[in-house]
Amino acid sequence: MMKKHVFLFCLLGLLSLAYSCQDEEQAFDFSVGEEMLIGAEMGATYTLSFVADRSWSMSVDADWLQVSPTSGEAGDQQVVLRVAKPNDTGQVREATLSLMAGEQSVRFAVRQEEYIFVEDPLITHDADGGNLNIYFRTTLPQENFAIYTQGDCDWITSQPDTRAVSEASYYLPLYVLPNKGRQARTTVVYFGKVSSENTPLTEGNLLATATITQVGQGTGESIDYSMDKAVELLQPHTQGNGIPLVLMGDGFIDTEIADGYYAQVMEQAVENLFTEEPIRSLQDYFDIYSVTAVSRHNIFAEGYETALGCWMEGGNSTLVGGDDKAVQEYAQAVEGIDLNNTQVVVVLNTDAYGGTNYSYTDRQGNPVDFSVAYCPVIEKLGSENFRRVMVHEVVGHGIGKLDDEYSYETQGAMPASEIADRQQQQRDFGWWMNVDFTADWNAVLWSDFLFDPRYDGQGLGVIEGACTYWSGAYRSTEESMMRSNILGFNAPSRRAIYNNVVRRGEGRTPDLEEFIRFDQQTFVPQTRAAAGAPSRPFARPRVVVLDAPLGR
Repeated sequence: MMKKHVFLFCLLGLLSLAYSCQDEEQAFDFSVGEEMLIGAEMGATYTLSFVADRSWSMSVDADWLQVSPTSGEAGDQQVVLRVAKPNDTGQVREATLSLMAGEQSVRFAVRQEEYIFVEDPLITHDADGGNLNIYFRTTLPQENFAIYTQGDCDWITSQPDTRAVSEASYYLPLYVLPNKGRQARTTVVYFGKVSSENTPLTEGNLLATATITQVGQGTGESIDYSMDKAVELLQPHTQGNGIPLVLMGDGFIDTEIADGYYAQVMEQAVENLFTEEPIRSLQDYFDIYSVTAVSRHNIFAEGYETALGCWMEGGNSTLVGGDDKAVQEYAQAVEGIDLNNTQVVVVLNTDAYGGTNYSYTDRQGNPVDFSVAYCPVIEKLGSENFRRVMVHEVVGHGIGKLDDEYSYETQGAMPASEIADRQQQQRDFGWWMNVDFTADWNAVLWSDFLFDPRYDGQGLGVIEGACTYWSGAYRSTEESMMRSNILGFNAPSRRAIYNNVVRRGEGRTPDLEEFIRFDQQTFVPQTRAAAGAPSRPFARPRVVVLDAPLGR
């Protein structure tokens, strides 16, 4: 029997693994070709081409795969599938695409057959050192995977060659040197997909990681909790009404508190915070407190306990977090504090690289002036990277409510849904005012600075790439404290920080000319970070909905 076809889509060069039609009088026409496979690495892409005779939409049922665009009109179309999370699961992954137009739908299976799976991605080793084997399995042939160790790690050495256990299973033999220092130390082993032995490690070919933490000579367990929740006022405000800034540490045991190390860390943290303009000239607005948190253990690893429940995602991720309720409880040790107007800083007692700031809204979606920044003592107490994480996370994301100005080619274009969320928060909250989503010099958020001769020579423009995306989001300068953690804050960022401090400290929002007068008096074009090399990006700022109203 000849079937009558009303062609909704004509797909070019694709395989349909499954489809369904709601109407027998309509059908889909497919060209059967190769299986739809996509690479394992983040940023791997697959392009679908088709012709539509009406408007359509597309969705995917897996969080590791992104689709762009997700809808369109009639005509020649291209949809790009992009891997959002590398395949470190140890199994073949499959996602289902649903292509729809009215009641017509068709589904496609997209397979990801490549992976690298590390059996124990979080490893704790004793202070004495010794042999360490990292077991992993992969579907990649040996010539197409490589293992990289963190460049600045000099306490782990590689044994000759990775050794095969079976056809797809291997182990990496390492030797860990004794740790004679007081603190635990951390490094990362990276597993990547390569095309040749000279392929460098990038975000685009990283598939899996193993984070190794070695305990130190000072690793121990607290027995004296008498100083827990002790509060010290480090600085009273002398301008405005006082903005509470509460510092506390996690992973510090009683002996580190008794010998003064905890106090040294808090003092260094305060010094680090106020090193860049405009916050350096706004320090007098803050009431700065230190709250002592006595942890049971001073190491962040499985089987150990800390007062604030902090954790690090590890691997190539710089995401850090903690127990919200515990952090709020310790902050409330400050008598009379209003958490609705408080910046909390949690300093982790580890040399690991990381940092994340959390901002909050209430259940109705209203912004709350409560923020928590998690900042490890990166490398050592006086290191430049410890200073940078404090400035970037606390001042930039926490106080200034600035977005990241990073951009990665593997991220592609910023999805329309994320742009809409950011624009809504810009309009309603006044957050993320250092980025925009238009290239129009007359319409961009910092257009006032672009045409003001007082800001000539500061490298201001409209530069594509921000919010980690390669396109669709824009920043005002090539480099800044919110991009590679070098130079200082650019003009839009300085304005946002100034506005938020004055708003919270005096209950008013300054106009543009007031800021410019202040900025002309305080801006320093050369900063401590200007001479240093760019540092690794920190995790994206998080926005969290509070379970319950904050206490006063």
